[in-house]
Amino acid sequence: MEVLVSTGNGKTVKPGSHPFAKKDPKPTRARLVSLLDPLGRKRYGEVERFLATVNGANSGLFYYGTAWGWAVRYLLGAKATLCTLHLLPNMFEATVPLGKEMDEPLKVTELIADLKRRITRTKAQNGTRHVRLPIKNDADYAQFQQLIGLKAEALRSKKPAKAAKAKKEEPAAAGK
Repeated sequence: MEVLVSTGNGKTVKPGSHPFAKKDPKPTRARLVSLLDPLGRKRYGEVERFLATVNGANSGLFYYGTAWGWAVRYLLGAKATLCTLHLLPNMFEATVPLGKEMDEPLKVTELIADLKRRITRTKAQNGTRHVRLPIKNDADYAQFQQLIGLKAEALRSKKPAKAAKAKKEEPAAAGK
């Protein structure tokens, strides 16, 4: 059975229909960017510059299997995925995983209407919503920026809570 990947803009892409669907050889970031049309390359540059301003964010190429191939994954710290940038022939989009840490921020933040609609329409799988955001225009880019800003803030506020919990447990352990 052939699996098609929906691009979120009404188009579907067959797995392996881009040159980097296979794990080997690993492409360079420049080769991935070369797949994009001129507008996609412009948007990718804007997104990269924005993500460079997110404190603690780092990126690398990650292989997502034959359906998506290689993509640029951004982490906040060592393990928390901030987003993944998919660069396919004539298609540029981001996927932002939203876990439990995002429940409260999403409730209390006034989101851009289209972004709120996109989030609510995304079904959770194993407790995480993988929100796909095609980035084709200024409105798409604004939605991406808002969601990444919110997610980065939520991830940062989550970590001190763990550290505080560990400190509370430390004296109890020392007293035993």
